[in-house]
Amino acid sequence: MRLMLGTKDCPSLLIELEQEMSPTHFDFWVVNGAWRGVFTNGYITILGCPGGDYSSLEKTEILCDNPDRLRGDYNTVFENFDNIDYVAPKHKQVVFDDMDDDIPF
Repeated sequence: MRLMLGTKDCPSLLIELEQEMSPTHFDFWVVNGAWRGVFTNGYITILGCPGGDYSSLEKTEILCDNPDRLRGDYNTVFENFDNIDYVAPKHKQVVFDDMDDDIPF
């Protein structure tokens, strides 16, 4: 599941949850950011920093949890975040006519 985190309707982090979501505490992976973190009561802790974990001083909030708005390409999600009517296209399954599903793996 993806979430958009930020402050006062200013999106800053598009994240993937690494566990079931609690509204006050969850672990996550930053999409296009290559780092892991923990959200605790609105504060972000960046895990694995040189010299130890780093906690933010600015409180963040969950701005959006709608999968239809947060699906797809990172840049497209941010570009369309202010458009509340935006719905990301669904991924289409690729099916080839000559696929042989009887191949053992």
